[in-house]
Amino acid sequence: MTEKNGVGVTIIGHDSESKTHVQGCEPAGCYSRDINYNGASLSQLAILTNISSHCEQFIKYECHGSMIFRKKSLGGWWVSRDSKKMTHLSGASGNDKCACGMTNSCADSSYGYNCDKNDMVWREDSGLLTDKKNLPVKQLRFGDVTPFEEGYYSLGKFKCYGTA
Repeated sequence: MTEKNGVGVTIIGHDSESKTHVQGCEPAGCYSRDINYNGASLSQLAILTNISSHCEQFIKYECHGSMIFRKKSLGGWWVSRDSKKMTHLSGASGNDKCACGMTNSCADSSYGYNCDKNDMVWREDSGLLTDKKNLPVKQLRFGDVTPFEEGYYSLGKFKCYGTA
């Protein structure tokens, strides 16, 4: 139990941990995947989140010509445990960026995501979600994946540690 400096970590797996291909639809959110956690309901996970000092979940989207958030009419989002539409891939809600957007290292600095460059080059957006009030991820939604565009997503295990 040394993952977080010797503090015990509760790790909850789910049915969507494998890298998953997304292709064949255009409108925003046309691809939908509900996340089913192993051995725990969302209400039980909410209690775990409330009693823990820190919770996190890693998310990644690999894209080829598929925008993720720039054009709300095309892209995707994730859904919080309280059914809120979330459009960020790192840290707390409200930043509307992924990890590259937080460090100004995206392929195009005018966007907060690599995928939103939309240049038919394989790119990746990822980040560690840490806003406890929205975790864990309940659903993933993607769009802008027509026959010539595609993406892959990965969602990590849900982890909580420390005492609130």
